[in-house]
Amino acid sequence: MQRLKSFFKFFILGLFLLIALAGGVYSLAWHFVSKNMQAHIDQFWTSLSEQEHLLIIGEKPVVSGFPYPPQFSFSGVVTADVNYLGGKVAAPLVFEIPEIVFVGFPLTGLTVYAEAPQGMGIVDQESGRGIRMDYALLNVTLPLEVPERLIYSDLKQWQDQENYFTINHIFFQIGDVKIMGNGVLGLNSELQPDLRIESKVVGMDALFDTLAENGAAQKKDLAIAKTFLSMVASVDPQTGEKFFETGFFIQNNNIFIGPMRIGEVPRTRWVGDPANSEEIKRSISRQNLRPE
Repeated sequence: MQRLKSFFKFFILGLFLLIALAGGVYSLAWHFVSKNMQAHIDQFWTSLSEQEHLLIIGEKPVVSGFPYPPQFSFSGVVTADVNYLGGKVAAPLVFEIPEIVFVGFPLTGLTVYAEAPQGMGIVDQESGRGIRMDYALLNVTLPLEVPERLIYSDLKQWQDQENYFTINHIFFQIGDVKIMGNGVLGLNSELQPDLRIESKVVGMDALFDTLAENGAAQKKDLAIAKTFLSMVASVDPQTGEKFFETGFFIQNNNIFIGPMRIGEVPRTRWVGDPANSEEIKRSISRQNLRPE
């Protein structure tokens, strides 16, 4: 009996030491990761004065959350000028963000998420038109490898290995409309965005009713839209709500909802892209052909 008591005592002591060791390792890992995250945030914030196409108004995020997964939040306004990406005329986009929270260990193969509990607004700076999301959530699993630098050679190697971000869950609510889905995000062979999301849309019928009440849309257009919705929609047996499923894709710089092309994404020119050198050569050749 005495031997059993001694064994039990050493077992409890060993278990306690093991838990203490695991806690110590976790604490060291947490602080290492959070310090690295904060260093990247500080570096980015310092470089904002040199950014010609990005303006951020708001307090610098601070990483916190121990002993839970690291997190930081941001509240403010972000103005992004996308003209430089493709050389096309487009007004800057303004992102009005009451609060967005990032949670998780941003390490390869792990899952992180970002949540905008109060939603956000995305507005065209020139026209003032845009959309207002009441809520947004994005849950993503990071690839097993990430490029060391956002330059052509590193990104090309990353893409050749077929790495991509796994979108486990994406959710938006805009008024009565709820959009949810999952998919993948990566780069195609030309290192342009390749996004594939299978989504479910709920609440379009309620939106049509609201538009009819407010007089924001013509009755004829609403009738056509409702007829189309009834053709493609299904009914959720549990909630009785109508919904339809569709795909959202960005392929070859074109934006699609299902098979319908609705727009395009300006081409991204990465540093070190051989195509950049070719364009410079062609530009010089054209200048040399001009009369003196």
